[in-house]
Amino acid sequence: MSLQAGLVTLALPCYNEADNIRAVMQAAILDLEKLGRPWELIVIDNHSSDRTATVVKEFVQSESRVRLIVHPENRLYSGSCATALREARGELIAIMDSDGQFSASDLSQMIARLEAGANLPIGWRKARHDPATSKLMSAVFNILGKLWLDFPLHDLNGGLRMFERKFARVGEIKHRINLVNPELYVRAYNAKLKVDEVIITHAERTKGQTSHDFKKSYGIFISVNNYFRALRAEKNF
Repeated sequence: MSLQAGLVTLALPCYNEADNIRAVMQAAILDLEKLGRPWELIVIDNHSSDRTATVVKEFVQSESRVRLIVHPENRLYSGSCATALREARGELIAIMDSDGQFSASDLSQMIARLEAGANLPIGWRKARHDPATSKLMSAVFNILGKLWLDFPLHDLNGGLRMFERKFARVGEIKHRINLVNPELYVRAYNAKLKVDEVIITHAERTKGQTSHDFKKSYGIFISVNNYFRALRAEKNF
């Protein structure tokens, strides 16, 4: 299968990333240009309380291929990804975290994986640069994902994934939580589509703060466990 023609959409969900978003957009555009195909960049501001939307509005004035969508309320990370599915115009659609820890340079290998027959390649942070608390929480999420869903990949919460438009038609995001890959996996599984993983680059966060409040770890654990339980009921084993 050849995917050399057609528009690529890169969506950047963001929340309070005023310190990062300009540099992330600039780097992403350089990487998108290297693909040698038309592209668009969508920034989805999830009701930030800082200057994120203002920074993007200023950037859009000099780059018409960038669009800004601002949520009127906080819809959590999954809600931003749902907006990406709805608003993307591309034949290929990627969603990447906007915290500066991920790179659009990995899109080329994701496209190669799609051409090889995958329908939903998800990034694997094999060499991960995060605090120990983040790694511990991710390890717990990975265990829950395997127990509840038989999630087959190494990295349940990697912040870069890509798919064709035909997946966007079945990739409905119904749950509101700061995760999205488990639900995308379940939608792909039920549609008998192939999920795969790609080892991606991962950088240390140098600006801004994570949206996860690790002081509320017990509450996060309960909500994530309930999320997996609900997805299990939706998965066609």
